[in-house]
Amino acid sequence: MRRPPLPPRLSTFALCLGLSLSALSLSACEKGGSATPEDAQDPIDGLALALLDALEDSDRDALADLCAAKLAGELGERDLSVFARTLHWLGRPTLSAEDEEAVVGGVNRRYTVAFEHGEVGLELTVVDGKVEGFSLEEARWEALVERALEVDTGSLRMASFHFVGAEGEPLEAPTDPGQIAYSLSLEGLDSQLREHHVTIDKSVVDAEGREVYRQREPDEIRFPQAESGSAGGRITGELGVPGPGSYTLKLKIVDLVAGQDMTHEVAFEIGAGAP
Repeated sequence: MRRPPLPPRLSTFALCLGLSLSALSLSACEKGGSATPEDAQDPIDGLALALLDALEDSDRDALADLCAAKLAGELGERDLSVFARTLHWLGRPTLSAEDEEAVVGGVNRRYTVAFEHGEVGLELTVVDGKVEGFSLEEARWEALVERALEVDTGSLRMASFHFVGAEGEPLEAPTDPGQIAYSLSLEGLDSQLREHHVTIDKSVVDAEGREVYRQREPDEIRFPQAESGSAGGRITGELGVPGPGSYTLKLKIVDLVAGQDMTHEVAFEIGAGAP
C-alpha cells in the first residue's frame, strides 16, 4: 500500500514569532482531562479541543475563526482529508497538559492527547486568542494515519506464515502429521482499548478435497496493541492430520473489533517417511 502523504508540519508561529519546535518528549497520559470544548475550564484547552473538532469535521469556517489567517490558509484539501479520516477513527479526545512557555502575546503549550484508539503529542501556540500554529508528534501521528487508512480500506491481511519446529524454527513443510505447528503475522487489525481480538477457524482438506481436520471451536485470541501503535501481531497455533500426504490448510481469520475477515490457504505435503 502506498503510504498516504502526511499533513505538513504546520509552523506559522515559527515563521511569525521565530520559535523553533523541538521534538516532544511526553509522559504517559493521565486520564480525566477535558474531552469537549464546552468541558474545558482553561481557554487554551478549549481552543485545542475546538481545533481537533474542526479538523475532524474539515470545517474551514471554524478553522478560520480559531486560527490565524496564515495558518488556516496552509491547510490544503488533502491535509484536511487525512486529519478528518484519522481523527474520526481515533475517537473522543482527552487532553493532558505537559508543559508550557510564554511567548509574545500568548503561550506555547504541549499536550498528550489520549483518544479511544491511541495517543499523540500535540504542541499548540496561541497568540491573542488565535491558534498561531500546532504540530503533532511525528512518529506516532504517522503510525495513526496509516492505521486509520488501513481500517478505512478494510485491509486485514496476512504478513507472513511459516510452519515451525519444536524450537520455533521455520520449516518449509511440517514433518510430523500429528503435531503441526505454525506461526503467522497479521497486519491491518483494529483495536479497542489498545487490545486486538481475533478468532481463527482452521480446517484441512486432502488432495481429493475431503476434509480431514476441523477444529471444533475457533481459536479466540486477545493480545495488546504494540506500544508503537502498529496494527498487527504474531499468532501461533497447532493442528494435526491423519498421516503422510498432500494437504491444504484453510484459515478463516476474523477481526472482531473491526468486523473484518479474511481467508488464507496453505498447501503442504508430508512425506511417507514421516512418523
